Amino acid sequence: MPLWSTEKDGFKLLMKTVAPKYKIPSRKTITKLISSKYDVLYTQIKNKLSLVENIALTTDIWTDTINTKRYLGMTGHFLSLSKLQLESVTLGVLELQERHTSENIIGWLNNLLVKWGIEKNQIILVVTDNGANIKNAVYNFFGKAKHLPCFAHTLNLVVQNALDDTNDIANLINEIKRLVTFFKHSVAATDEFNKISKLKLKQSIPTRWNSIYYMLQRFIICSDNIASTIVKFHSSPPMISGTQLFIAKEIMFLLKPFEAATKELCGQNYVTASKVIPLLHCLIKKNEPIEIKNVISLDFKNNLLKNLNTRFGRVEYLEIFSIATILVPRFKTLHSNDPIASSKAIGTIKNKIIDIRTECSESSSSNAGNSSDDENPDNLWSVHKELGSKKAVNEPMYSNEMPTDLKHYLNQPTLSLGDDILTFWDTHGPIYPKLKKVVEPYLAMVATSVPSERLFSKAGQIVTDSSNRLTGKNFNQLMFLGSLSEKDWHLDLI
Repeated sequence: MPLWSTEKDGFKLLMKTVAPKYKIPSRKTITKLISSKYDVLYTQIKNKLSLVENIALTTDIWTDTINTKRYLGMTGHFLSLSKLQLESVTLGVLELQERHTSENIIGWLNNLLVKWGIEKNQIILVVTDNGANIKNAVYNFFGKAKHLPCFAHTLNLVVQNALDDTNDIANLINEIKRLVTFFKHSVAATDEFNKISKLKLKQSIPTRWNSIYYMLQRFIICSDNIASTIVKFHSSPPMISGTQLFIAKEIMFLLKPFEAATKELCGQNYVTASKVIPLLHCLIKKNEPIEIKNVISLDFKNNLLKNLNTRFGRVEYLEIFSIATILVPRFKTLHSNDPIASSKAIGTIKNKIIDIRTECSESSSSNAGNSSDDENPDNLWSVHKELGSKKAVNEPMYSNEMPTDLKHYLNQPTLSLGDDILTFWDTHGPIYPKLKKVVEPYLAMVATSVPSERLFSKAGQIVTDSSNRLTGKNFNQLMFLGSLSEKDWHLDLI
């Protein structure tokens, strides 16, 4: 709510009724209180970050359409020191005054790191969208090896490109969008529709992932009610044919696994980087057997699989993902389709353990992403369960040349999907001390830039027509305070 809400007559009357002796703070007083709270908690979080070895960042640029301003948002993700538990914090929402060149973005990123006292060697990963300017900035500032394009954004491009490559499908979706738009713009048609349906139609939005799937899903459910309503309005677009409706259903079935994969990877309170390879494997295995009868839908299916292979065909050679997957006891090498890539990743883990051993000799959960583990065969993870049951009989035995930690870990059976990853590594730390040291950076890695985009969803709720005079400083403070947990919020009281 706007800070001046405390000065409104209605609010004063309310407070006079419920707490007559309470003195309501003015807008200026609240602004001072926010600034004071920010200073205290900023110092507390800064001290916490100074002790963290590995921090993953997500960053994105957002436009405030009300004031025509642009902001750079950055979130940090790390494991807490007291216990293996993922934490997130908003590191900044900077108002941008200059052009968004890669050179300027580097300057803004550097300013945020300096402000928080974060060293570049603490940054293990930076996740952004596929914009050329922000990618180049991360390449030049952090190094190409530390950049990761947002998995959800890339997966959305797979769907969009498949739609663009299938003209008949694109035309059908446009026809459905026109029908939905008609109801959104016609009060009379909406009122008539609401008399026979309890559901509301959903419109697809280019910038919102999976919105085409949600639009098709709702349209198909309400198709009978839509058809019986539009015949009463001569200005309505024509209803799609039965054949087109059948094609729309097949498209929806093909997009359902994509929607499930995107949702699975959009969290920030559980490990996501390790899920990329398994989810892609499950996604392909789910789509391949879908029986398609219409030629147009079949063409769309082939384009989906082709685009998946184009964008993710060599994903196992990205060591960030391969190592993160192997070090999750649910997966290990279960979803590896390329023995060479898997061998290279295991070799890198082995070398990291040897390096840790050398250093030692010289110097002498929260929710962890528990996936649905139900028996529903439509569940995206049903592919993983089936694969695990087949391989459990003949688990590979690894060479004696490996470090003891790694060999013992890989030779153990995989865990079920419902087991907590962070709890596993917290309790098995004494068993695999060196391997735990290797795995910790990968547990903090996020696979998407959704946290920074979610940040701007909150920003849109703060910067409104009724609170459009917030300064960049106050806006940044509100966004930071709003990102903290209740435990962090009370740090200054401990």
